[in-house]
Parts: sequence; structure tokens; C-alpha cells
Amino acid sequence: MDSDGWDGDIADEDLISALTQPSQKQTDTAPGISISGHASSFVTAPRTASSSPAKSTELHNGIPPSLGRAHRDQSRVEHLDGLPADAFDSSPVQQRVSPIQRSNSSQAFRQTTLWGHALDHDEPSQQPQTQSRRMYRADMPPEAPTHHKLNQDALKTWVYPTNLGPVRDYQFSIVKNGLFNNTLVALPTGLGKTFIAATVMLNFFRWTKDAKIIFVAPTKPLASQQVEACLNVAGIPRSQATLLTGEISPSLREGEWEKKRLFFMTPQTLQNDLSKGYADPKSIVLLVIDEAHRATGDYAYVKVVEFIRRFNPSFRVLALTATPGSTVEGVQAVIDSLGISDIEIRTEESIDIRQYVHAREVTPIILQPSDEMLRVQELFSKALRPLCNKLAQVNKWLARDPMTLTVMGLREAQKQWALGAGSRANQATKGMIMAVFAILQSLAHAIKLLNYHGIVPFYNKMVDFRSEVEGQGSKGSKNKRQLVEDENFQEMMLVIDKWRRLDNFVGHPKLSYLCENLLNHFMDAGQGSSTRAIVFSEYRDSAEEIVQTLNKHKPMITASIFVGQADSKRSEGMKQKQQIETIEKFRAGQFNVLVATSIGEEGLDIGQVDLIICYDASASPIRMLQRMGRTGRKRAGNITLLLMEGREDEQYRKAKDNYEKMQRFICEGTRFNFRNDLSSRILPRNAKPEVDKRMVVIPIENTQDTSLPEPRKKAGVRKKATQKKFHMPDGVVTGFMTASEFGRAGTATARSKSKGPEEVDILAEIPLLDVVLLDHRQTDELNHTYRNLPSHRTCREHITGPDLGAQSKAQARLGPVVKLKHGAHTKRCVKLFKKLAKAQSPLERHLRPYDDTERLLYRQIPLPGFAEDS
Repeated sequence: MDSDGWDGDIADEDLISALTQPSQKQTDTAPGISISGHASSFVTAPRTASSSPAKSTELHNGIPPSLGRAHRDQSRVEHLDGLPADAFDSSPVQQRVSPIQRSNSSQAFRQTTLWGHALDHDEPSQQPQTQSRRMYRADMPPEAPTHHKLNQDALKTWVYPTNLGPVRDYQFSIVKNGLFNNTLVALPTGLGKTFIAATVMLNFFRWTKDAKIIFVAPTKPLASQQVEACLNVAGIPRSQATLLTGEISPSLREGEWEKKRLFFMTPQTLQNDLSKGYADPKSIVLLVIDEAHRATGDYAYVKVVEFIRRFNPSFRVLALTATPGSTVEGVQAVIDSLGISDIEIRTEESIDIRQYVHAREVTPIILQPSDEMLRVQELFSKALRPLCNKLAQVNKWLARDPMTLTVMGLREAQKQWALGAGSRANQATKGMIMAVFAILQSLAHAIKLLNYHGIVPFYNKMVDFRSEVEGQGSKGSKNKRQLVEDENFQEMMLVIDKWRRLDNFVGHPKLSYLCENLLNHFMDAGQGSSTRAIVFSEYRDSAEEIVQTLNKHKPMITASIFVGQADSKRSEGMKQKQQIETIEKFRAGQFNVLVATSIGEEGLDIGQVDLIICYDASASPIRMLQRMGRTGRKRAGNITLLLMEGREDEQYRKAKDNYEKMQRFICEGTRFNFRNDLSSRILPRNAKPEVDKRMVVIPIENTQDTSLPEPRKKAGVRKKATQKKFHMPDGVVTGFMTASEFGRAGTATARSKSKGPEEVDILAEIPLLDVVLLDHRQTDELNHTYRNLPSHRTCREHITGPDLGAQSKAQARLGPVVKLKHGAHTKRCVKLFKKLAKAQSPLERHLRPYDDTERLLYRQIPLPGFAEDS
């Protein structure tokens, strides 16, 4: 059963099971028919709704898929030929059907895995069929219609461009699946992930009328590479495409979102435009994510998908990568972050891509430290010994060999000590240990530079360290001053400075082998050859030294550096425009060696690169495979790994084994939970597009202008960006809403300033005196708490009560305040005093404070003495 959008809503296996297994009585096979051999050797693996197996292209029981139907038909004819003449003359005897047993015939086919290993035949041949994982089932509630405007005529077909030559089966299969599922495409580099993305983008461009299609890549150079593929292969009009980055002003980006439909951009720019309201998340129908293995944690890919999904459940995700992840948890994080419902994975050993994979020979070179390196290591170890001895009580391993210190090892030792003995240590000991850990962690990076990159990068790091300590003077760390003033440290710096002044000095054996290998490569290629080489180094200081060393061999070797945008202490970074220019010059042959840091590991498509040299090894299989993928795209390539004996060699082997293990896990697909609930079909269920394989006509505007479709500022008044827009999901009630309106249909009432209650002069009923006045117990408690002060036994002090009539004029107005405002009760009291003052004239107030009735009631109240006096 195919799990794509073109089949019916009921699984084929379900229909066959319903027809062949009646509810009351079951029929047995006809007499004389033996089910064995070919028929019984096919085993159906269960499919679950929670986990979707990754697509694989292995031979099913040794039979190619294209020949499977013909082989089964021939097998059935052979069985029918062997039946007796009266096989169908009478009804078969009804009896209980027993499970079909596996045939042990030597003619049965053997079922193997993608790597050629035989399956375990101890498993039962008949496994219970679980619920199909297909998303569009008849027994499931139908999806809500998409809010995008669809082109009904275009929905009848989906276009597969044949501009690049013959159809590749794996590309066709991946495109077909990616149109109807949120798909993670994991293909080795150079096998056409960009073409797959362009084809999917073309069909969503045809199917929708005004929906937005977005391609995001980590850097502008990567996004720029995709523009040519989508415009010159898929044939999407250039007038509908734009390239947006952070360098484009917000006003221009806002205008592009109003006019264009196809966007190439970085995820940070997209996240900013969504949050500012320039881009409407409900208008997005397709999001293509390049280098999707980055979609973990708080990376912009994750934030963008979360933001869009809050407003728009009807959009497709197509994720592209060569290395999904280095761990099961990492791959699952990508699946959850992007809402992936299916994985299309191919390895270099997959059957359907073998003919398209160019050979890549990987050669690890194990090197030994030079005499100069051993001399520097010896002096630096002696200088670090006093600091390491202070940590002997924490971890004996730390005091053995200072040259084996690593940042991760020191952090782990510090964490264990802090949770153990450090929690019981006094503050002086704890402060001293923590200070030593901090110093050694800052120096561990320098040790790594010395061991794996060279003496010169190490020396530059130590110069910065010494300058920092000397700049702080006596106010700085005592331990750092002791290290800088150590005689071994000073001797080391003098020796390295003397070596650096020599013309033929080489700071690391990797540099010697690198120059020799590149010289041999270009000499073998011959003069005028278009061959190129890329050297990868993890750190910029090391890359700069490599460029300086290689350029000594001009004109045979001409090298240029390729780094990120951040500035370092000794050099400036490369802006995105400079990065694109460097790549174009490298393609054009202005220099033949590109020395790149991690910025060049992903996505660079340069077909003439025949040699990759990894100056250092990475324990991450993602980075290792990304580096290797820069060659072998158009023709066979060579990869040379320069490794130091010991830890670096072990890291490479670990990365290689981890990569192979993860490829097996992903192909199995049983360890992952796929998000079918987040993958909507978008197209109506009655739409079943048929494939239309044809040459796509490229618009003239795409060929006339080959520059990047970046918006340019026009002359005239500069348009300012509008205020931030707030896009709301469908069905959201806006405006102020009272608590009583929650859960009710309709819109909320407009928020308006509420009016306070109108005051009415209504006399309250006179309460009973027993309710108003305090009894004796309450009076004693009041006096004890507020009036009587504890003093000598024979003497008791009392607090005089307030005289309410002492400041009558002041009580009738609000006094000035500084920081605190008058409260509501204070305002009410002042208002009351004003009314009392205006109730009677002053003379009448003294002669007759109240009328006779009120005076009688007043005299009946047993007021305290201070009230009687007033």
C-alpha cells in the first residue's frame, strides 16, 4: 500500500482482509494447492500510527519493484498449471484456517535489508496488521478546508520538470511524497536536494493564487544559490521572487511582502518580519528549510515554525539536510520542531542512487608531533604544573599531564567537585579552587591550538593572555601573575618568538603535509586545469596561518580565506556581500584554494572541487559529513584527513561509527515519533493530481537579468516602515471582554471608560445601639491594644483619643501629597465633612447643633468622655 495523497481513503490491505475473511465461516484453500515457495516468503511489516518508517529503496525479497508484479503473475500461472482437472468442481470443505507457515524450500527468495544483511527468519511469517499510519483515512474526521485560495484547474496535475535530463526515480518519489506530507529529506550532498525543493515550490506556486512560498537558509550565500535553481529550473517568474536579508531596510521588506510570492531569506530575517507584522503568517503555504539539522533548541528555524503554526495550521514544511542529526534525541527534536510526518532518506549505499554517486576516496593521515611542538609542550607543562597541583585534591587526573586538559573535562571535574567535596569546603578553599578552574579552562583552548593547529596560533593566544595580565597589574589574579612570571613560560615565549622570525619555520607537521599534498595535486592536474581544493579549519587564527603559508607557493597555489561576519582581535569578518564575491571568484578560478572555517561547511556547491583537506577532525558526524560533501558533486573527489595520533584520531573514528549507526536508526524509523497530527493535506480530498512530466518553459525575464532579485531603493522620498501589525488567528475575538462574556459567541463590547455609581441622598436606617457600640469586653480589648501603654505597676499611661473637631477647616479639604495619592476613603471623608460644614450656619450650629429629636437620640448614646467634651 502506498502512503501518498493519490490513493483512496481505505487501505488496500483492509479491503483484501475484509473480502477474504468472512465473519461467520472461513474457507480453506482448494485441495491440491500448496502455498509455499515464492508466495510465502513475502512478509508484511506492521505500520503504526505513531511512528512512520523512513522510505527505503531496497530490493523486496530480491525482486526489483518494477518486476515484482510480473514475477507474481508467473508464479500464479505455474501453480494453476499443476492443479487437477476437477479442482473447482465442488465446494471446498469448510474448516478453520490455520496460519500460513514459512516455506523452507530452497527456491524461496531471501529477504535482505538495505545493507545486504539477511532478516531474522525466527520471526513469525504472519504479523498482526496494526492501524494504518496513513493520514487520510475514511474512519477519521475530515480535515478543515484550507483558507488559501486554490486554482482548481491547476489542481488536476502536478508538474515534474524534465529540463535537467532523464527522470531520477528517487527524486520523483521524494517530490511526490513532499507535496502531501511534511517531509524531512536526507540525501547525500550533490544529489539534487535543490531540484526537489524547486519542484515542490513550483507546484504550490501553481496550485495557489496568492499564497506565499518561502525558502530559508542559514546564510545569505546559501540562499543566493537557491535563487538560480528555482528561477532557471522551475521557471517561476523572476518578478514574483525576492531575496531578503537583514541588510535590506524594513520599509523595502514590507513592500516586498505586499507584492511578491516567492521569498529567499535567512531565518532571522523571517522571524523579525513575522514579529513586526510585515509578513502575514496566514498567507504562507510552503516553508522550505535548508540545513534542517539546525532546527533544535532556540534556533530561528524553531521560532519561525512555532510562530506560523499559531496562526496557520495549513502550510507545508519541506526540510532538507545531508545529516539529520548525530543522536536519536537530536533527530527527534528536529521532527518535533518542524512537525515532520515522514522521512525520505538515502545513503550512498542505497540502490536507487548508486549510479548517481561519484566516488570519494577518504584518506586519513596520522601525524606525530614535531620536535618544536614537543619542546613547547614541555615548557608549558612545567609552567602549568603549580596550578594543576592545586587541583590534585579535586581530581588526580588533572595533575598528571597538563597537555591533556580539555574544556569539557575541566567543566565536568568542576561540577563533580562542587556537588561533592566543594559543598562542604570553606569559602577560602572554594574560592581558590574555582579561580584555578577558571584559569585552566581559559588556557585549555590554547592547549588545543598547540596540539592540533600549530605553534603560531598558540603563541598569539598566549600573547593576548600575557597582555591582559600585565594590563591589570597588581589588581589582577595572583595565579595568572605567577604563571606569566614563571621562568618556563618566559623561556617558551622567547623561543617561539625566535622561531617565528625564520622564513622556513613551520609551526605544525600538518602544515608541511598540507603544502606537499596541494602541490602534488595541482602538479598532477597540469597547467590550465580547472581543479579546485578546499581546506577546512575550525579556528580563524589557524586558517589565517594556513593562507599565509600556502601563498608562499604562488603561482602554483593561490589561497584565499573564507570566514564569518564576526570580527576577531586580529582581523575583520567578511560581510555577506564579501562572502558571495569570494565564492564567485573561487568558481571563476581567480584562486584555486579556499581556506574556510565552519561557515563553508554547509551548502557550498562548487563542482570543480576535487580535493578536500580537513585540517582538524570533528567529533560531530554532522560537521564531518558536511565537510566531505563539498567534493564528489560533479566528478570523483578525494578527501584527506590530517589527524594527530591519539585523541584526534579517536574522535574521527567515533564520528564515523556514530554516523553509520544513526543512518541505520533513521532507515528503520522505529525509534522516532512522527507528527502526523501537524501535517495537513492542504489540497481537498477529492483532488488527486496526476503527474505531468514536461519541459518547463523558462520566462524571458529570468534569463535576461541574472543578478540577485534584491529590492533596491528608488530615488525619491524615503518610505518609512509602518507601525507594527498584529495578525490574529482565525476566530479570535478582539477587544475588551468582561468575565461574564467569556465563552459566549459574538464580538466583545467596545472598551469604554466605566462611569462610577451616582450618589443619591438616601438616609440610612438608624441601627440598634447594641449593633453599633462596643460591649465591655470589646472596650477593654480596644483599650489594652491601642490606648493603654505598659509601664510601671502603679502607673499606667493612656493615649488621648483624637479630637474630631479640633481642625474642622483642614478636614474639609484635601492636603498636598508628594508621592502617595489620596485614597478613596479619605476623599469620601473630606466630602462628608464639607457637607456637614455647609449644613448649618455657624451661629445656629452652636446654639442648636441638631433638632430636638436628633438631640434626644444623641443624648441617649453612652459616648466616651472625649466625645462628650467635643
